[in-house]
Amino acid sequence: MYLDTANIDEIKESFTLGVMKGVTTNPSILLKEGRKRESVINDILGNSEGIVFVQAVGDSCEEIYNDSKEILQLHETRVALKIPANSEGLKAIKKLKGENPQVVILATAIFSVEQGFLSALAGCDFIAPYVNRMENNNIDPYEVIRKTRKIFDDRNLPTQILAASFKNTNQVVDILAAGAHTATVPFDILNSMLNKVLATASIKKFNQDWVELQGKI
Repeated sequence: MYLDTANIDEIKESFTLGVMKGVTTNPSILLKEGRKRESVINDILGNSEGIVFVQAVGDSCEEIYNDSKEILQLHETRVALKIPANSEGLKAIKKLKGENPQVVILATAIFSVEQGFLSALAGCDFIAPYVNRMENNNIDPYEVIRKTRKIFDDRNLPTQILAASFKNTNQVVDILAAGAHTATVPFDILNSMLNKVLATASIKKFNQDWVELQGKI
């Protein structure tokens, strides 16, 4: 599970749980922090563990490639790239993987099986289907994920499905059941996954009963 945020307080709290494998960001998330990208990413690196995904920007292969090289300078091993799964993005991915096959790349903004398959063929380590955005545009994200996972498995493609874009916890459960390897969720969704009303009420009752029991011993 990954955390989809650049907020340091949210990152600190989430990484105390022992379930997070890293952090995902994008330009919109970084904009909320009101600081330069380098400053925010360095703070994230200092307050998290695992991979930190940073999105490369640009309209052309050259622009995406150049921004990717700048991003990779932020950390030798922990920074990974998010690159849009369009024609210019795939060209940049090919170039980057050709130079260094070890660089970790996630193809982002996946809305179809075709995009996912082509991204895997290009050598991406992860793809990020946008679940809620697909639903909002009358695309069945769970069918996209099911078909994509089958294609990956049938052809022994090592690319993992890291689903993104969620508005509720049911979506997270459904994409995992459909075959996604993992997901990146915002802080509020993570909290909703943990603090279900019934679970919270039960835990509160246990604690109250324990206090009462202590008074009787």
